[in-house]
Amino acid sequence: MTRPLSTRPLRPARPRTLRLARTAASLLAASSVLLAGALTAPSAQADASVKPSGGKFVIKGAGFGHGHGMSQYGAYGAAKKGLSWKEILAFYYPGTTLKTMSSKTTIKVWVTADDDNSLRVLPAAGLTVSDGNDHSLELPTADKYRSWRIKRSGSGFRLEWRSASGVYTTYKTPLDSSTWRFSTDANLVKVRMPDGSTREYRGTASFVKRGTGGRTVNTVKLEDYVRGVVPSEMPTSWATEAVRTQAVAARSYAIRIRDFTSYSGYDICDTTACQVYRGLASTSSSGTRTVRETKGGDAAAKATAGVIVTYKGEVALTQFSSSNGGAMSSGGLPYLVEKKDPYDGVVRSQAWSRTVTAAAVARAYPSAGTVKALTITKRNGTGPWGGYVQSISVVGSKKTVKVTGSAFQSKFGMRSALYTVTS
Repeated sequence: MTRPLSTRPLRPARPRTLRLARTAASLLAASSVLLAGALTAPSAQADASVKPSGGKFVIKGAGFGHGHGMSQYGAYGAAKKGLSWKEILAFYYPGTTLKTMSSKTTIKVWVTADDDNSLRVLPAAGLTVSDGNDHSLELPTADKYRSWRIKRSGSGFRLEWRSASGVYTTYKTPLDSSTWRFSTDANLVKVRMPDGSTREYRGTASFVKRGTGGRTVNTVKLEDYVRGVVPSEMPTSWATEAVRTQAVAARSYAIRIRDFTSYSGYDICDTTACQVYRGLASTSSSGTRTVRETKGGDAAAKATAGVIVTYKGEVALTQFSSSNGGAMSSGGLPYLVEKKDPYDGVVRSQAWSRTVTAAAVARAYPSAGTVKALTITKRNGTGPWGGYVQSISVVGSKKTVKVTGSAFQSKFGMRSALYTVTS
């Protein structure tokens, strides 16, 4: 999501998240077991136990996100220091190499917000509906056809058109029961969303069976997909080399998910559960059109066309987050390493603080009883205060409850697991 540098920091990536709770788990689990011993730095000593002052703890931290792989603010800082996009990628994904993919590569994106079990599109020149076996039908453009809709019908589909009064009428087609899709002469499909807005997607829009309903899937050239992702993941007004780095990371991430998962009818989703993709433009229900692609994003995609990050012949899992606070954390793969990051704080400080009451901690962990102290018992050994918190103990009147640093972070809405506790 594009945000001005002077106001809010970029939203953090989900453990991919990119920006991937479900996907990261499946991709990393096996690797983490094998690599943990080799990649984990010696843990820092436990912090001193901290008692609340005035019933409160002050938590000071740095960074925003999981800290795996590239820091977006770090990429910006590195670019300001004169590093090229290739040098930035080499720093954040050490041991990787770059490879160029075919310009014909496509990717299938699940449009998650189109969740009413139908696919509606607006009329356009050359609007055609096709199935998966080369049967097609070009649709009429007379004014009475205000929109077209694909819905499920038994084991197949049916096509309907909407009149000015809002009435839908079935339109006969020669298509079979394989997946149906809309395409146009301009290679641009305008999808009507359930909330009344419209989204413009390059490529085609398909309605893929899902139980008794279906999901909308945009099949688009990889380069056009990158044009839609980059402005949603990084402000394209940032330094040119940083934006190019984001383009390569986004492209690589999408191909990694495509190649290492097996979703039904699509390769990747369009939200922060994967990475954000908004297509070319959107028009609100009130008629305000917003172009999502930008000149800076287009230029970054063009300058890095087809380039992806690879490791030993396989596309790399190019995780990234807004900021690592000056230290990268291990992502469980050889190129997602723990090390200090001298670029993360170049543009702006990533320090933050949060006050948490002892009563709030007690409510979060009721088995502890009255909270007497908090003790960080284990860190990863890299970064401020000794590194990312791996475990923290809630010392209570009834018992001491030990939780992970990331679980404690999530419980209290902290920006990262790189923090210390003061009173």
